[in-house]
Amino acid sequence: MAECITRSATDPPSPDDLRDAYELELRSPNGNPVRLGELICEKGDNITTIIVFIRHFFCVYDQDYVRTISHHLTDSLLKSLPSTSSTGPSQLIIIGCGDPALITPYVSETSTPFPVYSDPRGRIYEKLHMTRTMSNVMKQPSYSTVGFWRALGKTFRQMAASGWRGLRGGGWGQNGGEWVFKGGKCVYVHRMKDVGDHLTAGELLEVLGCGAGDDTAKEEMREEVERRLD
Repeated sequence: MAECITRSATDPPSPDDLRDAYELELRSPNGNPVRLGELICEKGDNITTIIVFIRHFFCVYDQDYVRTISHHLTDSLLKSLPSTSSTGPSQLIIIGCGDPALITPYVSETSTPFPVYSDPRGRIYEKLHMTRTMSNVMKQPSYSTVGFWRALGKTFRQMAASGWRGLRGGGWGQNGGEWVFKGGKCVYVHRMKDVGDHLTAGELLEVLGCGAGDDTAKEEMREEVERRLD
């Protein structure tokens, strides 16, 4: 198992950009507004929050990704990760960029137990400087079970089954990434460089292990990573 992953090369947001992003609103599955900062800062100072920003709701690569992290990073696992006196349990939240009415079908498609919200105007994605590119769209990511042509066919079938909302899944070129917050502060940033550049479940667990405390706690984390990924 590799050593603990260090901070990504992508730059963290400026304090002003992060503060502005916290004030921007997401939409819940029923369309109700909720501030990003409410999800991150108002759950307790010792809570670690992992936010996975996904691509459009019909991206089959990302649907496979959400299935993978939902299988490996279970809620019970996140709540039982080694912690210190200043680092409590972890929560994982998924944020998309399409019509919030598509959240419920997305949850059904991916069987994810994690809460899903949407930024339909992409304002948070923009404020946090996430990339827009279709680079490597034909390259199958390691976490996907299908290649490009099968994924594209499945995407079009899902869009057709969604009626007019099939055109409101989110920008096809919008990429996301993985962000970790502790005590309301951003401590880790990974912005996707291309269509298939999410962190794997194992990499996410190792990122969380960077703050696990002493060597014993970190060794427990590595053992947990290996056990979950066997």
